[in-house]
Amino acid sequence: MKITRKKIRSLILERLSPEVVKANVYEMGLRDDGVDLDTLNSMYGNPAFDAIDKLVDENLGILDDEEGIFYTVGSKGIRKMLNRRGLL
Repeated sequence: MKITRKKIRSLILERLSPEVVKANVYEMGLRDDGVDLDTLNSMYGNPAFDAIDKLVDENLGILDDEEGIFYTVGSKGIRKMLNRRGLL
C-alpha cells in the first residue's frame, strides 16, 4: 500500500493541536519578513488561519491582507509594512 504525501500531511495535521499550530505561527511571524499566508496554508491548512485570527484578537499579531503576510508583534517587518501603507 502506497501512502501519498497528501495523506501523510493529513495524518500529521490530525496530530497537531491548535495550541501547537498557534505557537508555530507566532514564531514564524517573528521573522523580519513575517510569514506568507501561502506558506502557512501549505504547512497547516485551515488551522493556521484559525491561529492567525486568535493571535490578532489577542493583539499579538497583525495580518497584512494586501500582501498576504502575517507579522507577530515585535517583528521588524511590521514597521516596513506600516511605512509602505503610509501609517508611520
